[in-house]
Amino acid sequence: MKYVIGVDGGGTKTEATAYSLDGKAMMTSVKGFANLLNNKEKALENIVSSIEEIIDAFADEELRGVYLGIAGAEVGDNAKIIEDAIKNQLRIDCVVMNDAEIAIKAMLKGKDGILTIAGTGSVAFGVKNNVTTRCGGWGNLLGDEGSGYRISIDAIKRMIFEEEHSIPTSELTKRIMTKLKINSVDEITSFVYSSTKDEIASLTLIVARLGEEGDKIASEILINEGVELAKTVENVYRKLKFESCSIALVGGVIRKAKVVRKAFEDYLRENIVIKDIVDEEISPTIGAYYINKIKEENGV
Repeated sequence: MKYVIGVDGGGTKTEATAYSLDGKAMMTSVKGFANLLNNKEKALENIVSSIEEIIDAFADEELRGVYLGIAGAEVGDNAKIIEDAIKNQLRIDCVVMNDAEIAIKAMLKGKDGILTIAGTGSVAFGVKNNVTTRCGGWGNLLGDEGSGYRISIDAIKRMIFEEEHSIPTSELTKRIMTKLKINSVDEITSFVYSSTKDEIASLTLIVARLGEEGDKIASEILINEGVELAKTVENVYRKLKFESCSIALVGGVIRKAKVVRKAFEDYLRENIVIKDIVDEEISPTIGAYYINKIKEENGV
C-alpha cells in the first residue's frame, strides 16, 4: 500500500498523520511542540519521532512523500535544519513549509487561495502558482487586525475613553468590569499588564455577544476590526494578482463572532472576486494528501 505523511507542528504540539492515496487517514502520532524557536533540539526530536513512529508502523508499505507545515519554518534556515534532521535520522526526503501553507492546502483541497486566521492573533496567507505571501501576523503590538486581542484592547480603550471624558458608563464597560470583578476603570491597567494575550483576548466573547444584541459601541468595534481583517486579505489578493480565489477561515473570532464575520465578508465581496468561503474543521495534515495528489496528476 502507498501512503503519504502530513505533519502539522506548532508551539504546543506536533501532529503527524499517514494518509492512503485515496485520502483516508490511517494513523496519527502526536508529540510535543515543533516550533524551533521554542527549543531547537527538542522541537526536532518531536518532529522526527512523530514521523518515525508512523514509518515504523508501516515498514512494509511504500511511502510516497512527507510534507510538513511547521510554525516558524520560514524563519532563517529553519526549514533546511528540519529537512536535514529528517534526512540524516530517517534517511528520507521531505518538503517543509510554514504551517499556514499546509493548512491552506488542506482547506482548499490543494488549490490556490487565501487562508485567513483570526483567533487570539491574526494573519492572511496566500498561495498562487507556488508563490506565497502574507499580510498581518505582526503580533499584538504591531497589528493582528481583527484578532481577539485587538478587539479586547479596543473595548478596554473605550472604557478608558468613557472615564476620561466623563461619559456615562456603557453596557460594554459594565459587563467587562463585572467579568473582571473590578469596581473602577482605574483597575483595568492591572489586568492588562498582568495578563497573557489569551486572557486579554477572552474579553472578545463579551464584545461579540453585545454586538449580536445590537449594542452600538460593541458593534462599531467589531465592524471596524472585521473590515481591517478583510483589508489584509485584500492586500494578499492584490499582491498575488488574483482575478478570483477561494478563502479559507480558521480561528474562533472569524468563525464565531457574527458581526466580525459579516463585516469581513461584506467588505471583501465589494472589493474582490470570491469563488468560495471555506469554513470547516479540517486537520491541516491532510494538506499532504492534496499536495501529493496534484503532483501525481501532473506527473511530477
